Amino acid sequence: MVDVYFLPFEKFDKLEKFFEHLNIFNIFEQNEEIGLKIHFGNSKHKNHIPPQYILPVINILKNKNVTQFLTDTNVLYRGERDETFSHLELAYKNGFGNLGIPILIAGGYDSDYEFEIEINGNHFKKLYFAKEYKYFNGMIALTHFKGHMLSGIGGTIKNIGMGCASRKGKFAMHSKLTPEINHSICKGCGICVKECLFDAIYMKNKAYINQEKCKGCAQCIHICPYGAISIPWSSVSSDEFQEKLVEYTYGIIKFYKKFVAINFLINITPDCDCASNPGKILSKNIGVCVSNDPIAIDKFSVDLIKEINGYDIFLKIRPEINYNHQFEYAEKIGLGTTKYKLIEF
Repeated sequence: MVDVYFLPFEKFDKLEKFFEHLNIFNIFEQNEEIGLKIHFGNSKHKNHIPPQYILPVINILKNKNVTQFLTDTNVLYRGERDETFSHLELAYKNGFGNLGIPILIAGGYDSDYEFEIEINGNHFKKLYFAKEYKYFNGMIALTHFKGHMLSGIGGTIKNIGMGCASRKGKFAMHSKLTPEINHSICKGCGICVKECLFDAIYMKNKAYINQEKCKGCAQCIHICPYGAISIPWSSVSSDEFQEKLVEYTYGIIKFYKKFVAINFLINITPDCDCASNPGKILSKNIGVCVSNDPIAIDKFSVDLIKEINGYDIFLKIRPEINYNHQFEYAEKIGLGTTKYKLIEF
């Protein structure tokens, strides 16, 4: 059984005292480099974690002389977070540049932008993470808890597993296949052929992908000027996706050993902050919770949301997705536990 600390939303005027009261941050030591893993939001809405809510955590680490970076990786799909400049621009637009610490946008297209972690997983033997994260001494996951179209919920496990992976890693979790080309859209311009890092694309009037050569880096998705190349999302079931997420979360947390998770139960929507329209708010704002255990904090989050609303809001909107599968699988491989002790501030 592990401790989960909780502050109700009605007491957010005491947010700074709440974080200062916790001894959980004592694992981080002077001169260590720590990543504060966060989602910088979307320009179409303001559902992300408000920057002022994480300032107390930043100040605690500053007082301990810990070097810290507010960070996220570039995403797999096309959008404002798919390359470093626009991703950084979004972070500043949403106020994260005013917190007094550097913002690090991590991840790139090829093997020079990633490092490997070996595990003995059911899906993966090698995991691929953004290279910049190899040099951190630990990580704090700052997570806006909400729903998700593939995993049912988007909590700490989703934030760390998907959010720390390189593009190659992200693609491996989302799909069993190589990218697919819509030949009704493809103009045969040849740009993808010239830009492919692994010589995996060839031309026969239209572009085609050699599945034996393709490494799943997804660069072609981003450089196609016509949007003809995409991710075959439906090739992975929800249970498979959740298991892959868990294996990636397991890999990076075991690599660091020093880890803290913070879930903000606010602006809870059906879809994640990546979406330009994540859907209507499903619940009143509930509060914030903190733990060292990624399973326990996500399990507590769904339990509390269910208790306060009187029903399971995530199963109601997506009854076909059993989000508890990620907890069961995570416990099975030794990531953590669903058994927690609540300590309310």
